[in-house]
Amino acid sequence: MKRTLIALMLGSLTLPALAQNVYVTGSRPIDSEVMPAMNTMNTTLGSILATQQNIGGAINENSDKVTAMMQESGKNQQEYSSFAQESQNLERARQSFTVPDSICSESASGQAAQIAGKASSLQGKLATGSGVSKTTISKVLREAPPPPDQDHYGAASIHADYCSSADYAAYGGTRLCSQESKMPGGDTELRSVINGAGPEDKTPDLTFSQDQTDAAMMYMKNSTRHVAGKQLTKGEVTTASGQQYLGLIDEYQAIESAAEQPQVEMIANSQANPETKDALAEDLQTPSAKAYFDATASDEAKSTGEMSQREFETFEVGRRYASTDYQSDLQAMDGDNLTRESIRVQNLQNWLLLGIKQQLAESAIISGQQLSLAAAAAYQPVLSQKLQQVNAGVSR
Repeated sequence: MKRTLIALMLGSLTLPALAQNVYVTGSRPIDSEVMPAMNTMNTTLGSILATQQNIGGAINENSDKVTAMMQESGKNQQEYSSFAQESQNLERARQSFTVPDSICSESASGQAAQIAGKASSLQGKLATGSGVSKTTISKVLREAPPPPDQDHYGAASIHADYCSSADYAAYGGTRLCSQESKMPGGDTELRSVINGAGPEDKTPDLTFSQDQTDAAMMYMKNSTRHVAGKQLTKGEVTTASGQQYLGLIDEYQAIESAAEQPQVEMIANSQANPETKDALAEDLQTPSAKAYFDATASDEAKSTGEMSQREFETFEVGRRYASTDYQSDLQAMDGDNLTRESIRVQNLQNWLLLGIKQQLAESAIISGQQLSLAAAAAYQPVLSQKLQQVNAGVSR
């Protein structure tokens, strides 16, 4: 039985196979596993696509913003360049046309010639005693010199007003030195002419008070106007000897005038000069000049508003060099204003150098006179001796 079944089975294996159409209408694995996975993938891909679209949109939007920003930046840069150029043009205009705060003090230099002229005109007045207040001093300057003994007597009497501590220690209490003077040695010390008479520890005054002027003129008289002989009367000058004597006096006075000229000039240049009043008022409108004036001006200048030529020149130089406030003025200057200030300083130097040149010319004149006197002293004895020989030869 078993063998029959096996044979049948083997026999069936040799039969030809027949193909049949099969229609699959469903699959559990596909429905339960594959399709859900595919849906998940589609959803994920959709999300990725949406994200990429959003990123692309954001990139496009940002690109538009960057482009707009670049355009705005270019516009701003153009406006800035235009503004910078306009500012530069305005600054050039300011430098060229702005009037500096120190303009008033700069215009003061225009008074220099008038100030110098006024100072020169005072020399003649002082030399004749017109600018001196003390009668005794004015008299010895104005009148003809008395005999030497009387001149010495008068000088000692005047010195009583200028008695020093040394004088008082020697002969104090007498009529020639009743007390120590507030201007000790005013008629005998050179500082009276250079710095103004006063106490020994005083600061220099370049504008003299009237009392300082009197003392300086008396020093000039004591140091240069030495009486070499008496003044002749009308009867005496009509004689031959009197005429010769008068000629010698004239020669002596010519040399004496040269000797006193530098002192008279300095004293005249130390007088309060009305020509400085307007110039000084303009100067003091500048804060730096006002500060320097308050710190350095003489008492006379502060009380009268006038300076001497010496003090005015010193003030003009000092307020530029010795004043820290002036450095602030310089820092505020640039362009044309700084160039003009440099030119003004150079012109001030030229003006002062001109004054030095004039002083050198005066010194040369005095040196020439000294040479002439030395030559006369050397040759006069020789010529006198030779003249005696000539006269002796003629007489023989």
